[in-house]
Amino acid sequence: MNRAIAVLAAFVVTALLTAGPAHAHGGPIKLEVQSDGGQGVNATVTYQNDGHMVTDQVLLSYTAVTPDGRTAGPVRMIASSEGQAFYRSEQPLPVGNWTVTVTATRPSHAQKTVAITSNVLPVQPAAAESSTSTIVIVLIAVVAILILGGVTVLGRRRARRLDLARPSRS
Repeated sequence: MNRAIAVLAAFVVTALLTAGPAHAHGGPIKLEVQSDGGQGVNATVTYQNDGHMVTDQVLLSYTAVTPDGRTAGPVRMIASSEGQAFYRSEQPLPVGNWTVTVTATRPSHAQKTVAITSNVLPVQPAAAESSTSTIVIVLIAVVAILILGGVTVLGRRRARRLDLARPSRS
């Protein structure tokens, strides 16, 4: 049993130490632009060649024009906490029908124009914290306890062997 814990602990430590960054991509990027259903503009940024998400910082902004000639922007878009390669508008788009053009200048130039209807959404109550984050914290704590337990058991065994190997003083 103790050997199994030690092997598990060694496996976990090795996996954590050998995990490296994902392979870097490159080349032209592609923008997917849509409304968030309210007054926001969202963009997802992928590499055109392989379709993988762009994990580097992307500089994005949008401009918008209505059919009657009103304009908005340029408005900066910022990285969203909702996912990798997902950007949201820093300011709301005024209510109405808009033709929105999102432009990226880094890591490469890209542009996408779409029609968006901006609406005021009703205010929703704040959601409770997800149980997923609690599960992750508990799993990390269990792994840490297993590692510490394995190290303690191995240390005690070694100390016991060293004590048995010493000649006794009588």
